[in-house]
Amino acid sequence: MFDISKLNSEVETELIIDEDITFDEETLKNTDIKRLENIHAKGKITRIEDSVYNLTLNITGNMVLLCARSLEEVNYPLDIILENTISKDVEIGEKQFIFQNSLDIFGIVWENIVLEVPLRVVKEDADFITDGNGWSLKDENEKENNSPLSELSRMLDMEGK
Repeated sequence: MFDISKLNSEVETELIIDEDITFDEETLKNTDIKRLENIHAKGKITRIEDSVYNLTLNITGNMVLLCARSLEEVNYPLDIILENTISKDVEIGEKQFIFQNSLDIFGIVWENIVLEVPLRVVKEDADFITDGNGWSLKDENEKENNSPLSELSRMLDMEGK
């Protein structure tokens, strides 16, 4: 939380943000994020007019996700640049980030990290599974003529003889 009363009273023209942010396991629950490491937010808050503020942030760090093929951990670097206008007058459906004379950037940082989570990641050296119980992967040169209708075609040929 950042005290914005100095901006409101015009004692300060901007508040500098240079914070390390940690997220507990409960926050990461129900997401694809395994861990967040070295999350750092750097930027500033300026007052535009009464109860309206400009937030400029650069969020850096590392997100640890699971590989879609091997389920091994994959490091996914973060470098998010954002510029938001935040107001005390919250519209319906938006979250409130200003409480009395404080601005909570934790929620803003979290929302922007969640937006960066890719649909899936694959580790560079992940092994492909090429066979399993009753199936195997063939490349173009190994293609066999085993379509579902090939057996039926063979049976019809036998009846016609």
